[in-house]
Amino acid sequence: MVLIEGRQNSMLTALITGTSTGIGRATALRLARDGLRVWASMRDTSMGASLEEIASAEHLDLKVVQLDVEDQPSVDDAFSQIGAVDILVNNAGLSPVGSVEEFDLSDWKQLFETNVFGLIRCTQAALPSMRANGSGRIINISSVAGRVAIPMFGPYSSTKWAVEAISESLASEAAIFGIQVTLIEPGAVATPIREKTGVPKRESPYRPVAKNWGFSVGYDHAHPSEPEEVAAAISEVITNPSPPLRVTVGSDVDQMIDLRDRHNDEHWLELWSSETGDFLKRWQSLTGIDLTELPGR
Repeated sequence: MVLIEGRQNSMLTALITGTSTGIGRATALRLARDGLRVWASMRDTSMGASLEEIASAEHLDLKVVQLDVEDQPSVDDAFSQIGAVDILVNNAGLSPVGSVEEFDLSDWKQLFETNVFGLIRCTQAALPSMRANGSGRIINISSVAGRVAIPMFGPYSSTKWAVEAISESLASEAAIFGIQVTLIEPGAVATPIREKTGVPKRESPYRPVAKNWGFSVGYDHAHPSEPEEVAAAISEVITNPSPPLRVTVGSDVDQMIDLRDRHNDEHWLELWSSETGDFLKRWQSLTGIDLTELPGR
């Protein structure tokens, strides 16, 4: 298959951040199996042993490289080792939960350092060689939370809304150099990051609205997409000569975006802040989904 100005897969170099687990790991394997030269970056390279074993067994052109997106010298060292990249997949990220009031300011800063500034560091490192080559793909992993904000996801959504704005601006800036930018917007995905998300504090004064969040997110996490589905979407973007700016993954994403589009601000806020019993009835009326019906119940 021919990609990027007539070059073959084997001639293209892809760097993916956050590849120790989940979407990053699945994407590293998918692109390597597609025939690309893949650099699978992670903060702790000991987590990459199994990736290297698979690469060796399948004769894949995949190497693990140390890269901490929060540390500029680490990013510089990694790009110095790798050289020019044709494809950058900014995947590394955190997905915490908490109300705007209760989420500690130090945690806000840490979240932006990883999800936003880490993405910027890697993007700035990749762009000069892409501009010089007159081609390139930058693929940023966003989320449905980058399109729709709901209770308890304010910190996470704020970083993904930032990623959306950065990507949309960059897409128009970089287009004159033949560089294409795409946002991947998954819904719930079966990855270890879900286990690190946590839940709102039971003693939180915001618990009444947090319960509505819990039913919605709990249902989505009970019906998640697999990391390989996201990896497949990324692969399709790379092979598409004219990729879209945004690609959603998972049926829950389009439904949530459509639901938000059908509500004005007043009605949307009122929906999420309503009493939980009323919230569940209205959600079922709007979507046809009973959020209390989970596997095993």
